[in-house]
Parts: sequence; structure tokens; C-alpha cells
Amino acid sequence: MVVTLTEVMPPAVRTAGFSLAYSLATALFGGFTPAVSTYLIHATGNKAAPGLWLMFAAACGLVATLIIFRVRRTQPALRTA
Repeated sequence: MVVTLTEVMPPAVRTAGFSLAYSLATALFGGFTPAVSTYLIHATGNKAAPGLWLMFAAACGLVATLIIFRVRRTQPALRTA
């Protein structure tokens, strides 16, 4: 996914685009995981409930991957000089 994400970005903004996407994903799923996990355990009483959050994160990644490959297949390749 890392290679695909960098290849999707135009070369002129590749570094900024990749770092923004990576940082947002890390902040969202990495930063909020302890709070969400604690809430899920408290709300359900099940210590395995944080697995739901991990399944949600995995589903988001799968959907994003499928969308990127579908869009990439339908659009012509960008050529740069």
C-alpha cells in the first residue's frame, strides 16, 4: 500500500501528499486507538471488543485499496516530462 500511495500522487506533490495521508491515518487510527479501545471495553464489558476497532481499520484500508486500484485502472497514466 505504501508503494501504491506514493505512485498515485503526482511527482510534484508526492512527498507532501504521501506525508499528509500517512500522518492523518497514523493520527486517526494510532492516536485514538487507546481511547476507542477503553471505551469499547467499558461499553460492552468484553475485553476482546478492541478487535472491532481493528476490524474497522482493516476494512477502511481494504476499501481504500480497492478504490485506488479501480480508479487507477479507469484513468490513463499521468505522464510527466
